[in-house]
Amino acid sequence: MRVRSQLAIALTLLVGFTAALIMAIYFLGARSILFRQIQSQALSIAAVAASQVDGDLHDLILTPEDEGRQPYRTIQDKLRTIRDVNRRSDIYVRFVYTMRPMNGGRWNYVVDAESPGPNHSAVGDPVIYQGDPLHLDRPYAEADFSKDRFGTWLSANAPIHDASGRPVALLGIDLAATDVLDRMNRLFAAGMIATAAAIAAGVACALLIAGWFTTPLEQIGAAVRRIGEGHLDTRIGLKRKDEFGTLAGAVNNMASALRERDALKGALARYVSREVAEEILAGQSIPTLRGARCDITVLIIDIRNFTGISSSLAAEETVSFLNQFFSRMIDSIFGHRGTLDKFLGDGCLAIFGAPLPDPQHQRMAVLAALSMLRAIRELGDSMRAKYGIDLRVGIGLHSGTAIVGNIGSEQRMEFTAIGDTVNVASRLEALNKEYGTQVLLSEAVVKGAGEEFNFRQIGEVTPRGLSQPIKIYTLPA
Repeated sequence: MRVRSQLAIALTLLVGFTAALIMAIYFLGARSILFRQIQSQALSIAAVAASQVDGDLHDLILTPEDEGRQPYRTIQDKLRTIRDVNRRSDIYVRFVYTMRPMNGGRWNYVVDAESPGPNHSAVGDPVIYQGDPLHLDRPYAEADFSKDRFGTWLSANAPIHDASGRPVALLGIDLAATDVLDRMNRLFAAGMIATAAAIAAGVACALLIAGWFTTPLEQIGAAVRRIGEGHLDTRIGLKRKDEFGTLAGAVNNMASALRERDALKGALARYVSREVAEEILAGQSIPTLRGARCDITVLIIDIRNFTGISSSLAAEETVSFLNQFFSRMIDSIFGHRGTLDKFLGDGCLAIFGAPLPDPQHQRMAVLAALSMLRAIRELGDSMRAKYGIDLRVGIGLHSGTAIVGNIGSEQRMEFTAIGDTVNVASRLEALNKEYGTQVLLSEAVVKGAGEEFNFRQIGEVTPRGLSQPIKIYTLPA
């Protein structure tokens, strides 16, 4: 399809969409205003009518035989007056009636303004309707039209009170929706006519505008196709001082940039993975390929007795449990500005303070550990109730300097931390078994975390890899 045709179709669709959108906004807005106006009138009529019905007198009407007695006739006369007064050109009340709640959430008709006949509901007849559940606590109108065997209606209800103020029944009115729907349909038809006229005018304008742009667009389109085919030396010789000239220059610049990018991509592909090369070339972020020494806090968490847990669960249950566990742990890490380094089978390692520096990395790591313990309690309650399994973990935290960067091969790289800081955190995690704790922290973490935590010193140890002993602490969950 030629560019001219494409542009004409695009402009036509744009005009059509805009016209349709304007029509929809106009129609829906007008429909909403009209509906709310009628809904408000219905609610007002129901509330005023309910206030005119004697609730104590209404309670005397219990059986169909009561329709011939004075209490029924008195209330029916009031309902008929309300109905007839509100049969106007702008609003037409078709039915007025009262209802009484019964056991089991059922409702029965009591007084009906209609004379005996096919449209009359006798005392005790069940209320059958499609709409929101009926209730006595306040006046309300339905949020949309409803249908029953008599037709389409907009209904409103209001409670009837006895002398003590207790709601004993519900007065209902049904507005015939035919006129309302006709008015809405007329609004819709007018909007459709306006939309069709706008689209017709848009088609004519689109064809005219498309003709103005055909020649330069064809030149630019041909050049872009050649560039897409790999001919990165293609250039457009279009010399114009308007938007098309600017576009042609941009395409030429793009071709030059793509040529340079293609060469750079070939060079980068020898050192990093394809994904990292694409990320660098896109300019989104530049990973620290060579690494850097950073002050960080390392957090390691591990599930205790995972072998026993997994042996008591089916394979699917084990996977489901691990997914729930890691989901909660990652939420705790990410929620406190941490970075997930790697999964360690039935545990994981997180770092705080890298790749972005964080002066509060010790505090964030402690908060993450507390969040993990809370999550473990919740998950543990579920596991205990469902499988009879006690879930316990060990968490180790240590702060210090580590080498942080992307480490791996040309096929796969990952952002990680290495060094004694990671090793000490791992030793502290393992020492939880010896001390019967769930969290062990080094003095470096405690000093950097601040005074808001209730740390408790439990001893000194010399982790493998360190020459001097360090104080270790725990904290309540």
